[in-house]
Amino acid sequence: MTKAEILKYKDYRQFLADYNAWKSQNKVGWSLTVWTRQLGLSHPSALSMILNRKRHIGDKLAESISEYFDFNEGEKSHFSNLVKYEKSIDSNHLRIMVLNQLQGEKNHAIARFVLNEGNKLQNIESREALAKLLSPILGLNSDEVIALESRTPESPDPKAMHQEIVKILERSYDVVPKSQRQYSATFMRMKSERMQEAIDKLRAFQKEFIAEFDCEDANTLVCFQNSLFSMLNEQSAETNPELPHNKKN
Repeated sequence: MTKAEILKYKDYRQFLADYNAWKSQNKVGWSLTVWTRQLGLSHPSALSMILNRKRHIGDKLAESISEYFDFNEGEKSHFSNLVKYEKSIDSNHLRIMVLNQLQGEKNHAIARFVLNEGNKLQNIESREALAKLLSPILGLNSDEVIALESRTPESPDPKAMHQEIVKILERSYDVVPKSQRQYSATFMRMKSERMQEAIDKLRAFQKEFIAEFDCEDANTLVCFQNSLFSMLNEQSAETNPELPHNKKN
């Protein structure tokens, strides 16, 4: 099996898995542990988790793999694009927060997703330790965090999830040190017919941001949230809609 075969693949994990299988058949003593060591990874399970689709390849590992296979520019670019493509698919599921489901889970959907991501941090020794760290920002006690099922919600309720994110943002002001947070907001005029264009550009930026900063050797968990919406209700002059805080339960 030659390195040039990467150009035939549309899934970088399949390429790595096929190479590992070929190497196991043709080299005595070969194992994922040996390969992990050759790639300079400090955690033996890292490569296994990537092959099992539990993690993505980070930038440093992607560079190490490119050097390991001695990819030329075309091969390296193709491999890098495969990694970014897989990350973009995962991002579209929940990370980018494209909240387009009508009904679904309403209880702590974001907290479960956060816990799922936090479990991937290799520097956190236990679930209990992670729960203690997440408890203040999630607004739950440690036992409640531990009791949560850590997974990506299959059909999250968009409004409930949005409200949960807003509460996390509110807590972050008091919980997170000023040096470790950044808030930005502006109000501007724009042509309404360009709204979809603006939304698409914002989503594209978030994909690029995730592809650049999300990594397998991470040692912390962050919230990256952005929003864009119209401040004007086009029907307000005619229909005089009832505002949420005036509605009766």
